[in-house]
Amino acid sequence: MRFFPVVSTLFLLVAVGQAAARPMEDSLLVRYRRMALADDDDLKAAAKRIEASAELERAARAERIPTLSAGGDFRYTGHPLQYETELPGVGPLTFEGRNWKYGASATLSQPLYTGGRISGAIRMAESETRMSEAQRELLRSEVCYRVDVQYWTAVARRERMTVAEEYLRAVADLERVVRERVEAGLCDRQELLTVEVKHNEARYRLLQARSDFETGRMALNALIGEPLDAETPVGEALPEVEPGATGLPGAGLHPAVRLAQERIDWEKSALRVNDAAYKPQLQVAANGGCFAPGYDFRPDLSPNYTLYAQLSVPIFHGGKRRRERRAAEYRIGMASDALHRVETDLDLETRTARTALREAEERVSLAASSLAKAFENEQRATEKYEQGAISVSEVIDAQLYRQTAQENLVAAKTAARMHYAELLKATDAYRFR
Repeated sequence: MRFFPVVSTLFLLVAVGQAAARPMEDSLLVRYRRMALADDDDLKAAAKRIEASAELERAARAERIPTLSAGGDFRYTGHPLQYETELPGVGPLTFEGRNWKYGASATLSQPLYTGGRISGAIRMAESETRMSEAQRELLRSEVCYRVDVQYWTAVARRERMTVAEEYLRAVADLERVVRERVEAGLCDRQELLTVEVKHNEARYRLLQARSDFETGRMALNALIGEPLDAETPVGEALPEVEPGATGLPGAGLHPAVRLAQERIDWEKSALRVNDAAYKPQLQVAANGGCFAPGYDFRPDLSPNYTLYAQLSVPIFHGGKRRRERRAAEYRIGMASDALHRVETDLDLETRTARTALREAEERVSLAASSLAKAFENEQRATEKYEQGAISVSEVIDAQLYRQTAQENLVAAKTAARMHYAELLKATDAYRFR
């Protein structure tokens, strides 16, 4: 009796199967990333935040355009003013105001110099827009990373379920052989009881593996917006990470760095806007309208207009400007320190992910080598048991060694995939995937 084919043939089929499955894995993963990106509420909110920032930017630019305002006034005075005088040769004259006063006017104004307030506000709004875009890129990378982690976790649990199924079949075959030998009087019934216990343990492990896989798939469904009980397809086995993955270059300036840089620019613009309040302000305006009573004591509505220029020069504010400027400079320094911290953290995250991925790839090679030897050991132990050279306990141990080697290989490939996802996130490589 033989439980497994020749070891070299088996691993050749596994390698071919993984190579054929890799395109399918990539296609599924890209599809699930897109589904998660389309369903994520935080990304939807980030898109709205960008639109809101763009509107504020256009509003800031609108301050350069002349403004037009209109207004009206209506008043009733119960005792209007009266004025009496006597002119030589004319006699007494009496002037009396009217009870009703009303009118409407329009004012057109144009700021000529604001000390940099308008340009600073525009730059602040532009920085807000770019910060919102960088935050969206960070969220997008985070969503893709979560999808990768959840997807590869589900695939790993699927492969562990396959390992449990193979182990159950191996124990069931061994139980059948031992039962036949007991019925033939070639071995003691105690060997059959031992194998039956192992058979029950194998069934328990399979049930646990199936439960873990189903919960993992439900978590993936929740992430990509599918019904929780949907049978979402996932790969049957974890493919190895592509060669050269540790040398993955960065995709450009990381969104976290761009966000920190834009924060510095925003603080500098805020300093400029704050300083503008302590600089001269100059604007020109024109006001026109119709009023009653009009000029020359006309009782009906009479048109009139006013042209003027207004200049405001701040002189003394008790040191308020100096203190506010120092506070703004401190905030700029804090933003610069935050940029340095972000760059340091990203460099550490990238180096750590590369080192961990390289070590995980080495563990994959060692686990694959151990699995090949465990397969061969199980095959030889089975042959010797059929020949009566060893006990059934040694066959059970060989089966456990083989299952442990399979579990170690799955764990090593899972770790490699997780560290590769961390490297993609650290280098902002998800932007082009």
